[in-house]
Amino acid sequence: MAIRSGAGTGVIVSLVVFVLATVFLLVLSIVFYASNREQMELVNTAEANLSVFATGNEQSSDAVQTIVALAKESNQSVTNYLNSQVEDRNRMITGNPSSSTEDIRTELGSVLGNNTPLAITVDQLQRSLNSRQEEINANLLALNEANQQIQSLEEQLASQVEFAASEVDAVKGQWQDVQDESAQLNTKANDFFSTREERDSRLRGGFQGRIQQLERDVDELRIERARLQSTIDELRDKVDLGKMGEVNPATLVDGTVLEVSTGDEVFIDRGANDRIILGMTFEVYDSPAQLRLDQDGEFPAGKASIEVVKVGETTSTAKITRSTTSQPIVRGNILVNAIYDPEYNYTFLVHGNFDANGDGIPEADNGFIQDQIRHWGGKVVADQGALPGDLDFLVLGIAPVEPAGKPPHGATPAMLDDYARQKRAFLDYEHLLEQARSAQVPVLTANRLHILTGQR
Repeated sequence: MAIRSGAGTGVIVSLVVFVLATVFLLVLSIVFYASNREQMELVNTAEANLSVFATGNEQSSDAVQTIVALAKESNQSVTNYLNSQVEDRNRMITGNPSSSTEDIRTELGSVLGNNTPLAITVDQLQRSLNSRQEEINANLLALNEANQQIQSLEEQLASQVEFAASEVDAVKGQWQDVQDESAQLNTKANDFFSTREERDSRLRGGFQGRIQQLERDVDELRIERARLQSTIDELRDKVDLGKMGEVNPATLVDGTVLEVSTGDEVFIDRGANDRIILGMTFEVYDSPAQLRLDQDGEFPAGKASIEVVKVGETTSTAKITRSTTSQPIVRGNILVNAIYDPEYNYTFLVHGNFDANGDGIPEADNGFIQDQIRHWGGKVVADQGALPGDLDFLVLGIAPVEPAGKPPHGATPAMLDDYARQKRAFLDYEHLLEQARSAQVPVLTANRLHILTGQR
């Protein structure tokens, strides 16, 4: 019995120890679990706080590891290292370590246009500055050369002033000599004229009657000369008038009227085969006998004017643009256009200015006359100041007026140029007219040309 009792006691003790150990382990496990959970929360909190500064991927990146290594080398925390770097850069850019990125953009907005990096902008500005500096150096060099030239010119000017002063002194000495000689000559001249006046008085007394008679003879001769000159001018005008009008009437007849309609149309015997074109105008006469110059040296106007409105092969239709009630157009009337000829191309030389629209002001260019001549079948030669040998008509514009007298002394260059232009225009006109008279080339003035082409 005693043995059993000891064995049961040992079992009970073992059980108690086991239970106590189990309870201890349980308590220890609970303590360790609570401590581990607290540590896990601290770790999660630390990781969350760290992710605010850098995510897990960023923490393992080379850039972050480089920053960490640089912070360790400078014995600083990463935050302190980065903050010091930012402050240094802000201080370099704006001078204020606490400047924000927005402050930098605001301050350097004009420089950082189009998001250009600051380094590139600074490099461009440095290059521009270097270029400007080179320009300034070149300008300074040119300025120094100009200063040297100015100094040289000043020296030359001083030398010339000194030379001019010596020349003036010399001229003054010569002028004094001239004045002395002039005084002497003046005295001699006074003596001479006083003596001459006495001699002339004696001679005038002896020849006064003869002088008066000669003066009367001179006056009579002047009157006779003026009368003869007037007669010569009248004869010359008549001769010139005849020469300018030397146009064979037969050469001016260019067609005839075939029929007259009941309206304002007529039919003529010229068509496309005769080089008739639309718009061509003709003057209508009864016969070639009417083509004679009048007392004013002009051709008389016809009894009507017509304009071609329809062209056939051998005939054309024209409308009447001007007519005379007492002299109607009838069959057989002749047509005249000084430019046109059905079988021959006349050659014209056009010179001078013409009044195109009848306002009394000559046009600056006579090209419209030349264009009309070419359009109606004529040939125009260049105006070179002389008549060619094969010329048929000389067409002269408004006669220029010869300028009266030469410009006064002290006239401006513009006045001299205007005088020379008017004189040249007058001489050129007279020269061509004289050539035409000598060569017996018919001359068509602007008025004659309009009359003989049926224009108004």
